[in-house]
Amino acid sequence: MKPQAFQPGELRDEYDQIIRAGAYGKKTPFVNSDNSAILDYIMNNFDALYAQIPNGRAYVKSVNNITPDSNGNVTVNVGSGGGTGGNITVDSALSSTSTNPVQNKALYAALNNKLDKNGTATYATRDSSGNIISSTYAKKTDLSSYVKSINNVKPDSAGNVNISSSGGGSNITIDATLSGTSSNAIANKAVYAALENKLDKTGTAAAATKATQDSYGNVIVTTYARKSDLSGYVKTINNQEPDTNGNINISTGGGGTGTNITVDSTLSSTSTNPIANKAVYAALNNKLDKNGTAMYASRDSSGNVFGSTYATKTELSKCVKSINNLTPDSSGNVNISTNGGGTNITVDTALSGTSNNAISNKAVYEALSSKLDKTGTAAAATKATQDGAGNVIATTYIKTVNNLKPDASGNVNVNSSSSGVSTSTANTWTAQQDFQYLGVAFERYNSANISGSSVTPNTSMAVYVASGAFTINMATIASRLSYNQATVFSAYITSDADYALTISDAGTVKYIGSASDLAITSAGLLLNILMSKDGTGNLISIIQANKLA
Repeated sequence: MKPQAFQPGELRDEYDQIIRAGAYGKKTPFVNSDNSAILDYIMNNFDALYAQIPNGRAYVKSVNNITPDSNGNVTVNVGSGGGTGGNITVDSALSSTSTNPVQNKALYAALNNKLDKNGTATYATRDSSGNIISSTYAKKTDLSSYVKSINNVKPDSAGNVNISSSGGGSNITIDATLSGTSSNAIANKAVYAALENKLDKTGTAAAATKATQDSYGNVIVTTYARKSDLSGYVKTINNQEPDTNGNINISTGGGGTGTNITVDSTLSSTSTNPIANKAVYAALNNKLDKNGTAMYASRDSSGNVFGSTYATKTELSKCVKSINNLTPDSSGNVNISTNGGGTNITVDTALSGTSNNAISNKAVYEALSSKLDKTGTAAAATKATQDGAGNVIATTYIKTVNNLKPDASGNVNVNSSSSGVSTSTANTWTAQQDFQYLGVAFERYNSANISGSSVTPNTSMAVYVASGAFTINMATIASRLSYNQATVFSAYITSDADYALTISDAGTVKYIGSASDLAITSAGLLLNILMSKDGTGNLISIIQANKLA
């Protein structure tokens, strides 16, 4: 096709009716011998569009709604001192949704409201529901010494059992208070009151970060029973030991010696007998008071010792609050004047690999002035002999063409007459080549020949042998397109049967014809995909699938 102006294509609505006529459309063949097919119009339009781009460059239209000047530059005002600036918003408060930067003082205020790493949490003596641990929970092992029923009568909701003692019941004495000498049974409420004011010596520290576990890592709510649960259990009945089901058969006749009730004199992890008052007294006397300091009160929930892991607030008082009566600014900086003496502060005037002294501003400035900026061009650096990819410049790039050096734009006007370049030498280019105009008598493409069920092509042409439902992933080819660029991918697909064909990672897909045409037949399929990426990065793929006869 002879080069001409941009030729718009035909547009159709959802009912396949033409809503805008064009030079080519649905009925136009993709390629033909007259050079008037879809591909010819596409190539013509590429050249026509490319010719509209000055010097082959793409330009940004605006930055933060500021259009570039005549040189294509945009000056963005970021404000002074990290402020909000005209075009960059700096938040003054923390937010869970904002993606803006945040002011230093906002971070300082937020951190200042957090607990120091050596601090004591207000609720460290409570469980996750706010219940005080020492007055709410008891170990489940404590329940092993409680009776479940008496004469097969279970306690009521208040934990009481009404026992009928035909002998008057005067032989059973229940103490109302704890005693270090009494061998009598002890009233439930007296035990309850005593236990409520005690804490195991190895219990969870009063300053634990999360008091949801004991010192062994056991979860409190699943390991311990609430003290209110104990109200349904009786400890002792006339020194008589419960059977394996926790039941006691009480003999209330005779002299009331109670030989059928065994009352243990020491605590046991296996006995189900009631326990003597004095044994309970002695055991509780070895426990920690509710307000006492537990062994693990000096550790956090991870077992770290507070004294050696965390700093106290009194220790922080030893930190420097000001220098020469100058308090730090909001960024923690102090500007120290070393003029007129300053004998207590040694300020080095030259950089050193061993000195721990401060260094003067001008010494740092002079040292940095001799260094290369992050985006600067090195004059004599080692990497100045290489490009960004590590290629040696002297052996990678062309200095002259036929002794002609490139102009300021990097172009060389080559005269291909008697002293011109050779037109018969083969050239292999591994980098992108951009051509304003291209004349080709014959072109050919490398085409991969792959069998299987899925492929990710990276060339413009391919031949596939499908062995079942087949997927072509266009991610690699799409990734090679920059904004306002397009490419054409073609594939010849063969198979021994009819299979489904899926095109993935191709952006918004449109079809020439019907989407049902996109299927592999035993006769073969010719697939063409025009892939285009617009100026905002939107990817569109126009697919043409032709079943072969």
